[in-house]
Amino acid sequence: MTGQLTATGQARRLDRRQLAWACGAVIFGGAPHMSAVTPWIPLCVLLIAIWRITAAARGWSLPSIWVRVPVTVAAFAGVAMSYHGVSGVEAGSALLLMMAGMKLLETRSERDRVLVVFIGYFLLFAVFLREQAIWSLGWLAGGALGVTAALAQSVRREDTLSPAAAIGISGKLLLRALPLALVLFLLFPRLPGPFIAVPSMQGGSISGLSDFMQPGDITNLGLSDEVAFRARFFGAAPSVKEMYWRGPVLDLFDGRRWSASPAPRAASPLRVEPRSTREFSYQIVLEPQGRRWLLALDTPVRWSAPRARLGPGIQLMSAEPVWERTAYRADSVPGGSVRTDEDPGNLQKITRLPPGRNPRTSEMAQRLRKQSSSDADFIANVLRFFQAAHFRYSLTPPPLGLHAVDDFLFTTREGFCEHYASSLAVMARAAGIPARVVIGYQGGEANPFSDYWIVRQANAHAWVEVWLSGAWQRIDPTTAVAPERIEDGVETALASSAAFSGRLWRSSQLVNRLVLSWDAANAAWDRWVLAFGPDTQTDLLLAIGFDIPRPVQLTLLAAVGMIACLLLMGLAARRRSRGGSDPAVALYSRFCGRLARVVRSRGPSETPTHYAAAVAAVRPDLAAVVSETTRVYLEARYGGDVPADTERRLGQLVRTFRPRRAPR
Repeated sequence: MTGQLTATGQARRLDRRQLAWACGAVIFGGAPHMSAVTPWIPLCVLLIAIWRITAAARGWSLPSIWVRVPVTVAAFAGVAMSYHGVSGVEAGSALLLMMAGMKLLETRSERDRVLVVFIGYFLLFAVFLREQAIWSLGWLAGGALGVTAALAQSVRREDTLSPAAAIGISGKLLLRALPLALVLFLLFPRLPGPFIAVPSMQGGSISGLSDFMQPGDITNLGLSDEVAFRARFFGAAPSVKEMYWRGPVLDLFDGRRWSASPAPRAASPLRVEPRSTREFSYQIVLEPQGRRWLLALDTPVRWSAPRARLGPGIQLMSAEPVWERTAYRADSVPGGSVRTDEDPGNLQKITRLPPGRNPRTSEMAQRLRKQSSSDADFIANVLRFFQAAHFRYSLTPPPLGLHAVDDFLFTTREGFCEHYASSLAVMARAAGIPARVVIGYQGGEANPFSDYWIVRQANAHAWVEVWLSGAWQRIDPTTAVAPERIEDGVETALASSAAFSGRLWRSSQLVNRLVLSWDAANAAWDRWVLAFGPDTQTDLLLAIGFDIPRPVQLTLLAAVGMIACLLLMGLAARRRSRGGSDPAVALYSRFCGRLARVVRSRGPSETPTHYAAAVAAVRPDLAAVVSETTRVYLEARYGGDVPADTERRLGQLVRTFRPRRAPR
């Protein structure tokens, strides 16, 4: 009777410890979500885990189904009310975390504990849906280590291991699975899977792209160090002053605001001029921006982005908004080296100006047109006007009135690129020359620790395209006022300005190098992990000697790699089962061999505990020694840091074990 009570107490103690590890799995998996979900959710889960462990320790009964169902419904409703629904990454993560807590309220058996642990795995996977930066790998690796340790503890029949031993077993399991994961990642076929600023209530803004441009509304433009995209060139790269990254094209003007035509239409066919021999090939890793446009250098002629096309204004457009980091390749030729068959009606539309707006600008443009011998000569005269009239490049221009272009050209004469681009386009239209504004980015920063360029939101820029000699020609009026802005970057042009935001780190060479080193690490993570698509996979296979494979070949190659990994893992496991380098395994194998001669062999999937029970049922006379030998073996094999006398005890039991056949 005392033995039964002792066994029952040990079972309860084991159950409590395993339950604590299952609660730990929820904590390990949910920790990365704690700061991203509504605070009441992690608090509820934590309180439920504490209550459940306390209930197990004190022998309290678990809530009945009449309690659990209303609580679960209330939790679901709370999440839905907090997030106005249950769809989306944040709401889905919150709901999964809450349901893990609800599952703890009915955790009784090993199966229940295992289910809780697997919810911990799903919580870990959900982290990558929200955060994919390289530092999140630390969360994922640490969480996977903890959750796997909880899984190992939850299925034990004997006493739980020490935390260090459990983590050690978890690490070994994950390391053994790593080759299989790498094979699947590398070989499984891959599927091709605002402008300058947005006005704020304070009249200030952070540089970036929007889908419109309205000079005069923003009186204080900050420069953001946020990365817009990274570009890697294959072969020759253009100079910094040639790096015009094309974004939205604005061809509608209402007297103050520039915007794009609302009606979608395909671009006119492109004809590359034979004289143009320069072509740039590159890859862009574009940060999420929630818009359909894709950035491209000058004039793109080929691209790998799926479901992308050239839209109005030779603008590369995606079929869906870019909500996640996107990688694609493109080939471009310099601006002005392609010709298009533009519709005369469309060209006429691009010369229109609203009547009665900016009259002084129209008058001056018509006067300059009469003094010019050609359209190109007129553009040159306008640029000379910008150079001679003492205009100033500034991020803190004064506000402009109803006739914004008139105010800028004849009163303030102070502004940034959108002021100059808007003024040139209006003057060209007033002279009867088709003109449109292009917004995008200009320049970039080469990372000395890698072979790519960083283009930040501070590189946002605006320029003009005019129709000259049957082709769209890029004209950048900023070069007439602040050429250093194009040649050396916006920071050089505004070295004495107080308008910088977040630029202090650039004043220290050491800090600057650390920032660029970290960015290089992030770029490698983006390229080889997050943006590992068909192009990168093909490059990798070509580098190791494979021809460009088709999807069927890739599938077969992945299958062969998986089979090879599984065979190696099986051979290693068989070697360990035969003894390998573990003395305890060797002794237990000898013990099983002796039992096989007098009772039966141990099955391939039969655990030592089940095998001992089966032998005891057939040979009660051997039950005591078989049970004791099995217990000592399990302690020596899986007990972690066990005393040396445990292994000696196992050796003594095996050496003295000389069973005889049962009498007939």
